[in-house]
Amino acid sequence: MGSAFSVVASVAILRSTFNEMIPDEVRGYIWSITRRFSTEITMIIKESHDGSTNRLFKAVVTYLDGHALSNSVLPKRLTVGKNENVRNFTYGLERNSEIVDVFQGVTMKWKFNSDINSTSHFETRWYELKFHKMHTELVKKKYLVHVLEMAKMFKDRNRIVRFHTIRHDRWSSSGVNLDHPMTFGTLVMDGDLKETVLNDLDCFRRGKEYYRKIGKVWKRGYLLYGPPGTGKSSLIAAMANYMNYDIYNLNLSVVTSDSSLEYLLLHVPNRSILVVEDIDCSIKLQNRESQKGDEPADSYRGPQVTLAGLLNAIDGLLCCCGDEKITVFTTNYKDRIDPALLRAGRMDRHINLSYCTFSTFKQLAANYLDINDHDLYCHIEKLMEKVKVSPAEVAGELMKAKGSKTSLEDFITYLESKESQEEKSSTAPPLASNVDGNRPEPQENGNNISKSGVQDQSSHTETEAADMGNVGGYSVKAEFANIIKAIFSKHGDIAANSCLQSKQCRSSLLEIVCRIIQKLQKAKLKDLKETELKSMLSELQDLESMRLEVGWLRKRLDEIVEAMRLFELIAVSEKLSDTIFSTEVKLNCIYNKSLVEGLI
Repeated sequence: MGSAFSVVASVAILRSTFNEMIPDEVRGYIWSITRRFSTEITMIIKESHDGSTNRLFKAVVTYLDGHALSNSVLPKRLTVGKNENVRNFTYGLERNSEIVDVFQGVTMKWKFNSDINSTSHFETRWYELKFHKMHTELVKKKYLVHVLEMAKMFKDRNRIVRFHTIRHDRWSSSGVNLDHPMTFGTLVMDGDLKETVLNDLDCFRRGKEYYRKIGKVWKRGYLLYGPPGTGKSSLIAAMANYMNYDIYNLNLSVVTSDSSLEYLLLHVPNRSILVVEDIDCSIKLQNRESQKGDEPADSYRGPQVTLAGLLNAIDGLLCCCGDEKITVFTTNYKDRIDPALLRAGRMDRHINLSYCTFSTFKQLAANYLDINDHDLYCHIEKLMEKVKVSPAEVAGELMKAKGSKTSLEDFITYLESKESQEEKSSTAPPLASNVDGNRPEPQENGNNISKSGVQDQSSHTETEAADMGNVGGYSVKAEFANIIKAIFSKHGDIAANSCLQSKQCRSSLLEIVCRIIQKLQKAKLKDLKETELKSMLSELQDLESMRLEVGWLRKRLDEIVEAMRLFELIAVSEKLSDTIFSTEVKLNCIYNKSLVEGLI
């Protein structure tokens, strides 16, 4: 033990003597000669470079995280952590820890270092990369590029898909985690169609060099069309999970202008899916070739997204700003969309998601009931050839009961009921011209319909028809006709973009708007109550949720509410003024009395 201490002491003395006797210049020269005989080169990768964050340093952190536990020679100390934005745990090297990587048969030694300044307490971090000097060109031209590419892949694979929406013509600053369980493994589609979509996505993901070679922007467009409940939204979620792309949900009805649309699309990052759901009713983008002449032309409706603006945004020069982007449009009615929006280059693939077939039913049964075959399948197959039913309806029925046999029997009952309803509707006689279908017709002696009863009903129908008016294709009460004409002349057809397709339903919504306006016209401001106005505002919010363009009326109601509050403030101010005046009179009397009595 004593001899060991003596050796250490001797080495320390020799080192200090060497440093004192030999000048710095000579020492540096000696070290330079020594390095000439070394076969190893060391690269230093610092956290910052030229005053900014070093991209390579971040890539090394991610790259070594992906290799830390898969390496045959594990480091002795590792850091581990996880935050809400990643799927898995992340690993890293502890201070002064080393790890060995092998690239094309060449050994690369990594070491992590850090140092804390004792004065400023600022931590400096860097990595050391050591390799044989004969492999310098390999490291510079291939290995460091490999580190950057693999780090990007590891990062994209580990991050959580997020869902982004629009707020005031801007994307929300931070989206929400899209924790959607749908994958292509659980997605119910015809086998060939699913395989086609997967192959297309794989080709797109690997197509960077191909798109560059042919001179096209690295983007892809999909149109998903079919009846409601056929899995369009589920397919989008499966695509996002498969590609690990964020979803940017573009609601065109809240975008105020073409310039706002351009701004939004410019700020959609790479490796993302831009989704426009129900493109046929988001805004007025219907097929220009199929517009009917009896529909009134829209008057000025304020700034909004135009078809030309949308076409330029998704397929003009603007689309060149970015790579690896997917655009998905969905619609229930493909024939309502302008053909210019559907051509190749904008929508590259049209995917028809139709009603449930027996093949898709078996997939649903396997997912929900965990069965691959059953004696009742033959009966179900025959019924499904006659009845149109969506995958969403099938899934809903299969979830109702526990036990495969009970669920299948209930589903057969559902299909038979649906079949009988379709038969009744196809064989039902034409409806009578009775306006109120629920009104019982007059009867005589309790059973038979009398002639006078029919005449009375007919005259009643004629009276109701006379009370109705037609404005712009909408059938409304005659008392509302002038109000609707005034609305259309100033704001255009406010019901044109409603999510309700029926003209009768849209007419009912327009009548609600007219009733609100009628109440406001008849009432005086002082007679209005805040509860009534809040009720009107609630009705308008419901109308807006059905895509009726009544923002102008809601704004007017907000102004009326504000005016009422101002009137209340004025009334309070007047009371305070009277109180202050009477108080001043009393004070003056007391003051004068005090002067007389010599108190002041």
